[in-house]
Amino acid sequence: MFVGTAADILEFASETLEIEDVRKNHVLVYVILAVWTWSMLQFPLDLAVQHFGCSSSVSSKRVFSLLLSRHSADLWNIGISLFIQDGPFLVVRLILMGHFKVITQMLVFFTAKNILSVMLQLYRLIVLSLDFHASLRYQSSSRKGGVGCCPCDPNHISLPPNHCDIDGRECATIPLEDSLPVTAEC
Repeated sequence: MFVGTAADILEFASETLEIEDVRKNHVLVYVILAVWTWSMLQFPLDLAVQHFGCSSSVSSKRVFSLLLSRHSADLWNIGISLFIQDGPFLVVRLILMGHFKVITQMLVFFTAKNILSVMLQLYRLIVLSLDFHASLRYQSSSRKGGVGCCPCDPNHISLPPNHCDIDGRECATIPLEDSLPVTAEC
């Protein structure tokens, strides 16, 4: 993945600027250099993922913060790809090919790579969204049945309050293996 990203960045700046028609257009050179500089922000913005505490009640106002607490690393990676790397590179390359009629093998190859990357990231975003909404539906239906779960951790399930652990807490959490349902006995 890093080799592909590095090749994409290298081609974007070096190969594209070597094209005679591109070098003659100073505005286009500045746009390419600006987008290339913008893409360099992805490296210092690669932050560590933080885990946030959660409560067992979910209101509609907290749904966005709940989504961020569950999938912050995935959303961060998708955002970096769409808004800092592949998205801007795709837009500039499509403008080069469509408006300025600049077509080279490398430009076509990396445009196809950017299209596939953007499609994959959008697919990942849709899957995360569907998974998140399904877990919220499961959580609300399990509460009606008397079983609650921590909304921040999809890999844990909480036992009903009558199954207290030794410390007397309201419920005990049991980690699930590979997110498969587990029945637990105290």
